[in-house]
Amino acid sequence: MPVKKKSPIIAVHNLTFERGQEHVIHDFSFEIHAGDYVGVIGPNGGGKTTLLRLLLGLLVPHHGEITILGGRPTDRSVRRQVGYVAQRGGSIDPQFPATVEEVVRSGRTAQHGLFGRIGKKDEAAIQHAIKMMGIEPLLHRSIGKLSGGERQKVLLARALAGEPKILFLDEPVDGLDPTSRDEFYALLRKLNKDGLTIISVSHDVHTVSQEARSAICLKHQLVCHGSKACLIGQEELRDLFHKDRKELLHHHH
Repeated sequence: MPVKKKSPIIAVHNLTFERGQEHVIHDFSFEIHAGDYVGVIGPNGGGKTTLLRLLLGLLVPHHGEITILGGRPTDRSVRRQVGYVAQRGGSIDPQFPATVEEVVRSGRTAQHGLFGRIGKKDEAAIQHAIKMMGIEPLLHRSIGKLSGGERQKVLLARALAGEPKILFLDEPVDGLDPTSRDEFYALLRKLNKDGLTIISVSHDVHTVSQEARSAICLKHQLVCHGSKACLIGQEELRDLFHKDRKELLHHHH
């Protein structure tokens, strides 16, 4: 008997999104499967963040269809299974009065609603996320007083507290120092190894070539999707970034 192919965890068909008269994303399709680690790359203004917002259900496509975990991005049942870490933590106000522990606990809101009670299962998920990120010493500190690297760890813990099946990240290491950046990527590698599906938006082709297992490359249209090797030697990639990216030949997988 033939082996039955697994259904994709994310399926995008003929996706188009327009702003005014301009095609921000024009007519492309791709699939992502459970356990994938996908880097979404492209130049600034090429549609990366728009694609992410479409996948999160924050924007509605003009044409095409997005299916995530068998439903629509806006379905509550889907949102409960998706984690998100915004670029630079969504620019948290340094005066924001929440403690680290309160921020991580807020990651359970999607599971039981804004006014729902935290139960044993919630508590276990919160403590597991805190331990996984190694942020126990930070719990009583204000989120606004943390360094960039510490803050990203906390926001990743908040996303993981929701026990997501898919984790979306928007330029997750933007503004971090090299040590914090390396630590953050090490955490992502471990999470992916443990089975979490990761989709990370980045303008850094070199990092994607080293960290992600496959790539979606776009400049309003889908230039390439699949194994990172598909990016190598393509004229489109040189056009995309206006220079030769030989480092794509040297990755560690």
